Amino acid sequence: MMPSRRDFLAMSTLAPLVAGAPAFAQGAPRRGGTITVGLPTGIPSLDVMATTDDVGRVVNLHLYEPLLTRNEKLQPAPMLAESWQAAPDGLSYSFKLRSGVTFHNGKPMTSADAKASIERYMRMSVRRAYLANIAEVQAPDPLTVVVKLKETQPLFINFFSQPEVIVAIIPAEEAAKDANRVEVIGTGPYRLAEYRPDSHVRLVRFDGYASRTDTPRDGYAGAKDALFDVVNFRIIPESSAMIAALEAGEIDMAEWVPDQAVPTLKRNPRLQHVNIMPAGMQLVTVNHAMAPMDKLEIRRAVQVALDMREIMEASTEGNFALNHALQYPGYPTFPAEQGKRWYNLHDAEMAKRLLREGGYRGQPIVIMSASNFDWHASHALVMAEQLKAIGMQVTIQAMDWPAIVSARARPAGWHLLPGRLGPSAA
Repeated sequence: MMPSRRDFLAMSTLAPLVAGAPAFAQGAPRRGGTITVGLPTGIPSLDVMATTDDVGRVVNLHLYEPLLTRNEKLQPAPMLAESWQAAPDGLSYSFKLRSGVTFHNGKPMTSADAKASIERYMRMSVRRAYLANIAEVQAPDPLTVVVKLKETQPLFINFFSQPEVIVAIIPAEEAAKDANRVEVIGTGPYRLAEYRPDSHVRLVRFDGYASRTDTPRDGYAGAKDALFDVVNFRIIPESSAMIAALEAGEIDMAEWVPDQAVPTLKRNPRLQHVNIMPAGMQLVTVNHAMAPMDKLEIRRAVQVALDMREIMEASTEGNFALNHALQYPGYPTFPAEQGKRWYNLHDAEMAKRLLREGGYRGQPIVIMSASNFDWHASHALVMAEQLKAIGMQVTIQAMDWPAIVSARARPAGWHLLPGRLGPSAA
């Protein structure tokens, strides 16, 4: 299921704040100005390795960079690495670092920093499983990093370049620290100026930023130009407050607005509506550790019972396209047929039969619902009613998003969790 993201940009007539800002000016982009972006929830962490949260990623990708990233088609591409090469036996990868890259504190980046950062990721990242096959990291010279594997792994570069929780390169002295103990120092185009949890984050352009010049921008890869002097992120959890701030000119861009508000906002001549498709995948996370979801038959019953179109109509106001795969149509790895067999069947009789085969005896099923996201609450509600219709006992546990981020990391207390993955995570 692919929802589109609705971003709203304030035009330069809305507020003096953006009168000279390059993103809103006519003609070629110009340097200068400040942009204020409304975020719908608090930021769990500015330690880039310590959170999978989408809002945290929005901020952190301005601050940090990895050796490899993904291009527009989600293919691995160089960022802080100039190039990489696999050994003939597939048991090691050598990365040649770009020269002239500096951290926000002015320190030149070397292979010692990259080595320490990769080892920190292996030690404490919330996605350290991606690098579990690494046996050793070496730094044979200041601009070379060698990663040795325990066994051959054809998808190693895919894992290493994933942008969900990037393998960010930070100073070696910071990499020695535990989670959420680091100073926020990266190599990205912006550096941290101020951070007040649950209020705002202020970033300023890093004048020492070494952008790639050899390739144009391509997804997360290629050349970057930090046009704004300052990027302010304001945390506005209430959707009505986000809309009011946008219309009043208190923010220049809303990272998210409820779909129900789109028709009204589109009529405002001072706002520009940007509809991005695809912008993500709406899905359901199933907790296999909680009975009865540990049974394949029960999980399959849930899958075949759901009417995906009804869920998406309710949660996006019709702004979606159904998709059976965990990849986007038109992308190199999109499977044309794989995954279709069980997708969007909404077959109640088959679901009831699978429940019987799985030994379901009316155990309570808990769906977590984010109270501060209208789409999330709607998804949970419609899904709950569809599962009740096949005889499942379902309750909805509502909480704010930061609480869900904490709860979903635990193996107990919940069964199903609606969610959205951005293109970066696909």
